[in-house]
Amino acid sequence: MMPLFRTGPSRFPVRRRPVLASLTAGALAVLVLAAPQIAFAQGQSTTPAETKPAPAPSTDAAPPSYAGPYVFGSPPSAQANRLYSVNARTGEVSACQFERPEGSLIGLTKCFPRDPSAGPAGEGSYDIVSTRYSGETGIFRVNVETGEMSVCYVRDMPRPNGGAEAVVVCTPGAR
Repeated sequence: MMPLFRTGPSRFPVRRRPVLASLTAGALAVLVLAAPQIAFAQGQSTTPAETKPAPAPSTDAAPPSYAGPYVFGSPPSAQANRLYSVNARTGEVSACQFERPEGSLIGLTKCFPRDPSAGPAGEGSYDIVSTRYSGETGIFRVNVETGEMSVCYVRDMPRPNGGAEAVVVCTPGAR
């Protein structure tokens, strides 16, 4: 077996030795050599047959304290520079993207207005699901309690006084 550490002179100058590799090898050696002693010190066996399985996670645990009412997701398209959010309680969908105006050194976040179809969708628990279709620029808004789904995306909609405006729209819910 080859020793983990060289005790004699190296054929490479010290400045060429990869520091990270030697630190990683040293840490691994300490773990491998110290693991049996740590296990015996804690009264545990080191044989795989006697290892106890980890307890199953409790399903009664409270959600993390940072869990908010919004879920975020992006479409699978590599060309879509967009992030969607859905209010997990109401189903309201929003979409924003990064833009950098010509001649500007700093970009900005552009959020699109909502069409009424992307507004609150009724009581439920909502989530965002993305397809695997690489050309897709929208997401699915799903009600995980009822199974109802709708597709939400950004679309240029005609303005009443002419022109068009990009807004978030959603198809009617269906199952």
